[in-house]
Amino acid sequence: MSYLVLARQWRPQVFEEVIGQRPITQTLQNAISQNRVSHAFLFSGPRGVGKTSTARILAKALNCEKGPQINPCNQCANCKEITDGISMDVIEIDGASNRGIDESRELRENVRYTPAKSRYKIYIIDEVHMLTREAFNALLKTLEEPPGHIIFVFATTEPHKIPATILSRCQRYDFKRISLKEMTENLKQIVEREGIEISQRGLLVIARESEGGMRDAQSLLDQVISYGGKKIRDEDITEVLGLIDQKILYDTIEAIADRNGERCVEIVEHIYHYGYDIQHFCQNLLHTLRNLILIKLSEHPEGLMELPPEELEGLKKQAGRFQFEQLNHLFSLLLKGEEEVAQSTYPRTMLEITLIRMATLRPVLPIDEILKKLEGMEKTSSVSGAAKLAGISQPGNRIAAKPPSGKVEQLPKSVEGKVREKVIEREIPLGKVREGVMPSSGEEAKDLEVYREERNLEESREFSEEVWRGLVDFTRAKNPILGSFLVFGIPIRLSDEKVEIGFEKDSFHYDRMLEKGNRSQSELICQEYFKKNTKVIISPLERGTRMQGAVPHNERNGQDKPEERVKNRLGENSLVQEALRLFDGKIVEK
Repeated sequence: MSYLVLARQWRPQVFEEVIGQRPITQTLQNAISQNRVSHAFLFSGPRGVGKTSTARILAKALNCEKGPQINPCNQCANCKEITDGISMDVIEIDGASNRGIDESRELRENVRYTPAKSRYKIYIIDEVHMLTREAFNALLKTLEEPPGHIIFVFATTEPHKIPATILSRCQRYDFKRISLKEMTENLKQIVEREGIEISQRGLLVIARESEGGMRDAQSLLDQVISYGGKKIRDEDITEVLGLIDQKILYDTIEAIADRNGERCVEIVEHIYHYGYDIQHFCQNLLHTLRNLILIKLSEHPEGLMELPPEELEGLKKQAGRFQFEQLNHLFSLLLKGEEEVAQSTYPRTMLEITLIRMATLRPVLPIDEILKKLEGMEKTSSVSGAAKLAGISQPGNRIAAKPPSGKVEQLPKSVEGKVREKVIEREIPLGKVREGVMPSSGEEAKDLEVYREERNLEESREFSEEVWRGLVDFTRAKNPILGSFLVFGIPIRLSDEKVEIGFEKDSFHYDRMLEKGNRSQSELICQEYFKKNTKVIISPLERGTRMQGAVPHNERNGQDKPEERVKNRLGENSLVQEALRLFDGKIVEK
């Protein structure tokens, strides 16, 4: 007697034996008990999940000599003939082999004849999506209004290829993939009845490799039993199925965590030497990274992945060595590398380079942490700008507020006395300023008032260096983006009605400052700073133009190039300096 494979030995014979499709089987049983059975069914879903088996059980339940009943007896002649596939009234058709219009016409002629000995004549057409458009059209009328003794059951793995005219004439049931837990329990029952010794982890590996198909899992188990006999080791499963050992994946993650590129190359050498599929290794490693991400994301990852306890504990230890953002970046690198491996003529080399990139990836700062640091830098810049505007110096570990240097001496003595009365010497701990604590608003207003009064008494109406820098820092504190544009401007003239600022013609910053929103915002800031109804005028300048009295002291020698002036201004910016320190960067010319 020839051997019958496990997939056929353990094929479901009643609705309760269909694994993982309880909503569908329950609906069909209720339809039979209520005498509401449709004349056409469409069973769709992945391979090996019970579509054809359910169609046979439905045929037996309707044609059982004791029925129709919700479960066939499997003892009468009709049930046995349907089980053996020899019933004259249950016709199974392969859609791929009978896909033409001639076969459909023949089927349409045969449906007129009554069943030979059963209650219904049932047509089960597997892979029905393989029928041609003409064959489908030939079935339309028959499918919509068949004789009372005819029932159609269509099965397909690609329902999207079936015309909508056919779908609308059928009751559709979507079969889902079977869970690992249900598959593992079924495989355990099979090995216990067959007298096979195999670990729970081995059964889980087989179930995972079958990708949700019960028939695939039973076929793989059959293959493993043929290789390992009655006592099967985990190593036997890995060898016979050509799977990637979990230890190799574990070692790869450890090498990436240790930033050991050499070890990664050794792992690729091992994979290549033993003939493992490189793309399959990438897919398994992606799945491992996915599990690590879920562990970092969830407090109870056990419900999101079905793994043995010891394997889950090992993954938790590995997840503790990575930041969430780093795992996310590693996953993206490997996903891109997997595509390159699949398309490359040198997959081994591409895998080596991908793993080296992952191992040498620099630690990634979380976005929220970067934003916090940038906010701190902005606050520090605002404090330093206000301190500079008020003339604050730093003797030792104290900060004292003084009038702007070189200005009080030039004022009349009466005004000088008034200024000295208004500028109160006060000391602020340096740590407070570093923490972003500003001087009180009243004290700051006094300093600004002194400074502005001092500025208004000047005979010259041109910008001084101190006034310009004070305006730039004040703008940065109010609007950092607008302040960054203002850095590249050249102050021209200040009067009671207008502030004129020049930018190189057709430059990026000139175009931005001409925008209506930026101009109105800059006018509001100038009005607040100067306490006057001031209008801002943006003037175009020729490239390389220098305005006397407006150029910083380190550029007044007239020898610096425009690029050097911009670079010097960026280098003097405290916000830029802090960003360079924080991100280990440097200013480059393009």
